[in-house]
Amino acid sequence: MQQPEGTNAPAQDGTEDGTHDDARAIRALWAEMARGWAAGDAALFAASFAEDCDFTTVRGDKPPGRAGIAAGHDALFRGPYAGTVLDARVVAVRFLRPDFATVEAESTITAPDGQPLTTTHALAVVERTAEGGWLISAFHNMIPAPRPAQPAPDSKDSTVAEPTAARPRLRHLAIVARDPEKLTEFYSSVFAMELFHRDPDGSCFLSDGYLSLALIKHQLDGETPVGFNHFGFHIEDTAATTEALVAAGTPKPAERFTNRPFAEYRAMDPEGNWFDLSEHGFGGPRPPSDSTGS
Repeated sequence: MQQPEGTNAPAQDGTEDGTHDDARAIRALWAEMARGWAAGDAALFAASFAEDCDFTTVRGDKPPGRAGIAAGHDALFRGPYAGTVLDARVVAVRFLRPDFATVEAESTITAPDGQPLTTTHALAVVERTAEGGWLISAFHNMIPAPRPAQPAPDSKDSTVAEPTAARPRLRHLAIVARDPEKLTEFYSSVFAMELFHRDPDGSCFLSDGYLSLALIKHQLDGETPVGFNHFGFHIEDTAATTEALVAAGTPKPAERFTNRPFAEYRAMDPEGNWFDLSEHGFGGPRPPSDSTGS
């Protein structure tokens, strides 16, 4: 049953201790973001954020306030996410004070052809402004990790002990594919791998609960051959790993300038095989005994 306007009783839509007017005003911030995204208008998208907003991207980057959020999204709207649509859904609003609330939200980015590319989850803090409106003062975005498959109840426990926290872990494989969608269907149906991300160019990213598998769309005019391309390590300390690689006589790892949220550096072994290095992980699920973030 709908509550009268202005009451402070918890609402059925996840709000607590706030008026319906306040909850609607907060939800409107996400609707405004979606309008800005659809229009490719980074300034409109960023207008929902406070000037000094503490914003954290899915890969852990922290653009400086509203201006940094606008600049970063302007690059996305002109590049890999040109023509895409953002479906932003507020899951819950919780009022900690009349002028202060937390918000859980989910967003799905859809390609111009209607194909979902990726879904993110965000936890935000919103505050009432001096003028009586609301703005987002903190925003932490993330890609939800699929749950690892659970063994059957009658199966024998074949758990293998995880490496120690300090040891780099092989967590990523990449294949250049002519038809990533067809391969996604194959690995999903035969090996129960779970799709957790799509790039605008059609590349697909899957996981089995431990390793992520990138199926990179082959470019017809590119020189990269079809087939196995590279692998990746989840590491604890980039500086220490870099020092070890240089000491082993290999080139210093190069920073990857990419909009993908999965790996930060590209390195090479003594025979020229490429591999990625990431402190944040590769976007797939984190094993239960893995104590570090992904």
